Amino acid sequence: MQPQTLKTRGLHVGVRFAPPAILDKQHKQDFQLKCGDGFDWRRQEYQDTAWHLVSPQSEGDPRSQLKLSLQPDVVNFEDYFPTAPLEVYTDNLRLVLKTVADVFNPRIILGTGVVIRLTAQSDGNDARVFLGQRCLRLDDRLAVLGRPVHAVGLKFLLPPLPGEDMPNWQAEIKIESLIEDVRQLFIEVDARWANPMGWDVDSVVDRLKTAHAFATGPVIQMIQGMGRES
Repeated sequence: MQPQTLKTRGLHVGVRFAPPAILDKQHKQDFQLKCGDGFDWRRQEYQDTAWHLVSPQSEGDPRSQLKLSLQPDVVNFEDYFPTAPLEVYTDNLRLVLKTVADVFNPRIILGTGVVIRLTAQSDGNDARVFLGQRCLRLDDRLAVLGRPVHAVGLKFLLPPLPGEDMPNWQAEIKIESLIEDVRQLFIEVDARWANPMGWDVDSVVDRLKTAHAFATGPVIQMIQGMGRES
């Protein structure tokens, strides 16, 4: 693969918390007021069990948008096809979590999920060949299927490890050919922390940075190593 072509396709942080948020009219007014600080939400939908706010981005990919979703026990903040670097998303995440804290006063973080989605140009301009032949060494073994292969991928599940200096989080790694552009590799790291802690925005941000560093570091190095000619 060509690491210099690495691009961020999506960033997603989810935080499950307690006690549950009460999604009533009074909290809605406070939430709308505080959530407008720093954001330009173009679409807002308030239901009894979930609130959704969306801000399409004027630059970058036509699909670029920020999305904030709130349910009684979980908040999700997503950046699809980001138009700004990770530091901007991190600042926005802090704003979102501060709004939730100011309006609903959560005390405990029950779990945190971070999803990092990346793309990169594959060697040879065909990610299916790169993954199928150079990484997995399949060669002609798929011919028995009797039909062409439109997508190739692999998946790893890394469990959390005990110990003070060991990663205490689960990582699910997907590496696939991008169906919409077979020249591109699609890389996804889904990191999850299940250990409860007190409400702490800095810790959530640290988990985001940890997952991003893992996706752009060891995972990319692994793909490069797998793709080297023997």
